[in-house]
Amino acid sequence: MITDEDLVREGAALDDRFGVERAAAFGRQLPAVVADLAHRWRLAPEGPLSTGATSVVVPVRTASGEPAVIKISPDAEFLARQGAMLRHLAPTGRVPAVLEADAAAGALLLERVLPHRTLDDSRATPPTAVEWAGLLRDLHGTTTEGVTDLLRQRCEDMFRRIGARQATEQVSAHIPREVWGRAVEDCLALLETDQEQVVIHGDLHLGNVLRSSDRGLVVIDPKLCVGDRCFDMVDFVVVSGTADQMAQRVRELAPLVDTDPGRLLRWSRVNAVVTAISRTAWSGPDAWTQTLLEFARDQ
Repeated sequence: MITDEDLVREGAALDDRFGVERAAAFGRQLPAVVADLAHRWRLAPEGPLSTGATSVVVPVRTASGEPAVIKISPDAEFLARQGAMLRHLAPTGRVPAVLEADAAAGALLLERVLPHRTLDDSRATPPTAVEWAGLLRDLHGTTTEGVTDLLRQRCEDMFRRIGARQATEQVSAHIPREVWGRAVEDCLALLETDQEQVVIHGDLHLGNVLRSSDRGLVVIDPKLCVGDRCFDMVDFVVVSGTADQMAQRVRELAPLVDTDPGRLLRWSRVNAVVTAISRTAWSGPDAWTQTLLEFARDQ
């Protein structure tokens, strides 16, 4: 059973995104908010809780006994937009259904896709190139109507966020400014030559994909924008293995989604640098970081 102490702790754990004071205040309010939502939506909270970068997820059962989750964030506007994005993708069957929403509380009630385990879990079966390609075809086939964000905007935000991490002494000692600069230049060149107007998930890594027992791959936490389809492929490419194995995944995936393998390779190398910088900022350099940089250098 979830306790008030659990909720307070998980809410405060969002301090990396929202700051210590805002996250702590959110955590203190969370028990009352969850109790109110459970009463109004006739829900029975279960466990365990999970915390992402921007929200706390509370497993629940509906009045009819169906599994669901309450997703609650200090950023109510962001969560309302995410609810709209999930509804946009709903015709694909590749996202959890939005069952209820409370914009004022910053909360969504979502279908719980069983077994509710993301593909970055060590117990999960890794996706194949064929599975990933099928997922991409469904997501990218949705209409652009109503999607106003552009991939260029997403990348400009990435430049600021990742650039700040690279500038820290912990990262710059291992990943020089020149490496990050080349990645930015290549990303800008790819954006300049992007002729596609396709809706992309915008944050499609294994931690945002579930394997449903009856629906195949299902995505969560979309950040929909319009741009190059390759952006949704790069985390599949650089998920693991050697530099040669990552290049092989490019060759496997590209023909399945009818995209230029050279372009996918360039996007994947940009992402390899981004991932290497983030890993170094979080936990310091390691063998996997060096593999990512080797892949990025392999022109």
